Amino acid sequence: MCLAKAYLDKWDADPVFQDIAHMRLRDEQVELSTLFGEEKVILGRLAEVDFAASKILLNERGGKKP
Repeated sequence: MCLAKAYLDKWDADPVFQDIAHMRLRDEQVELSTLFGEEKVILGRLAEVDFAASKILLNERGGKKP
């Protein structure tokens, strides 16, 4: 099973969160959680999802576009 990794503003940055099993979009925030219940909220928006690589790109609120 390949769980996702989340990146902020650019793909070549270090992931800000990994082993993501669930993602919820709420207005200007993205809620991420792992299979083990660890959670993280990112203030920003979803920019792109690469399903083949299990990668999520987020634009942090106030951040630059990729």
